[in-house]
Amino acid sequence: MDNLTHTLTGLVLARAGLGRGGRGTLLALLLSSNLPDADVITWAQGTAAYLEHHRGLSHGIVGAPLLALILAVVLRLCLRGSRFLTLLLCSLAGVAGHVFMDLWTTYGTRVLSPFDATWYAWDIVFILDPFVWALLGGALVAEWVLRRRQSPVSAPAAAVGLGLLLTYVGARATLHARALDEARHVLPHLGVVQTAALPSPLDPFRWKLLADAGTSFYSGEIDLRKGPRPLQRRDKRPEDEMVARVRQTSEVAAVFLAFSRFPFLEVSESPDGVTVSWRDLRFEDVPGLVTRERAQQAMKRKGFEARVVLGPDGRIRSETIRF
Repeated sequence: MDNLTHTLTGLVLARAGLGRGGRGTLLALLLSSNLPDADVITWAQGTAAYLEHHRGLSHGIVGAPLLALILAVVLRLCLRGSRFLTLLLCSLAGVAGHVFMDLWTTYGTRVLSPFDATWYAWDIVFILDPFVWALLGGALVAEWVLRRRQSPVSAPAAAVGLGLLLTYVGARATLHARALDEARHVLPHLGVVQTAALPSPLDPFRWKLLADAGTSFYSGEIDLRKGPRPLQRRDKRPEDEMVARVRQTSEVAAVFLAFSRFPFLEVSESPDGVTVSWRDLRFEDVPGLVTRERAQQAMKRKGFEARVVLGPDGRIRSETIRF
């Protein structure tokens, strides 16, 4: 999820009671709710390095608790009168909530890092979800109003907001399962090896359908109120010796292909050499965009893409990841 969502979650956790555990607990929750994204510093080394390290160790079952421990130690040393155990519990709650929420998205996270580098994504919630903002923000506003009126239910108001958020995510998970079920009815004869239903940012009933049928990809949209629309088929380009060599020798290609679930290969030739690129079809376009113009712009951006340029001699001249 985005950092606004993580920050609002930290505030709601604090107002639900965790922030009343003593000095520094609110700060611990706010910082820890965003702390796993400290791996953004790897962007200084380029987008390929960022993708290689993002949502890896800092989001894993070892690194995330370690970050919480470090934060608790630092806050305890800086804040007189604070209690280490309380700070640690709040920090652990913050990083755990962060990782859990990142699992909801299509982007996913490597939660088992460093033991397993697999990206896990539940495809339930779009990474920027206005309904999540509304639920968390509404919980904070309700808690503030009740506290101003000295109501004894101010803290439960924040807890109710968390409950509503989990209910919303659970409902989206149910709709996601229905979308996958619809996809199975549409794709029974295609020999599909992998299927995904990806969420829309605004409409919980609309899902983008992607299917890998071995020699081709199928994409389309499922509206649970109307059923699936016609699917688009794109045949895969067979990997020749040159593409296989690029896959084996390019570090950028290795990073990208480890991340991408639906990599679409394209090869173009010019007098200066050959360009080998892969696009992740998950991010090619987004269902539920407000206007056709915005949809066309999204398709032109092509989402996540790895590009490797070879010279006439067959050697790699440049390799980049764009998103």
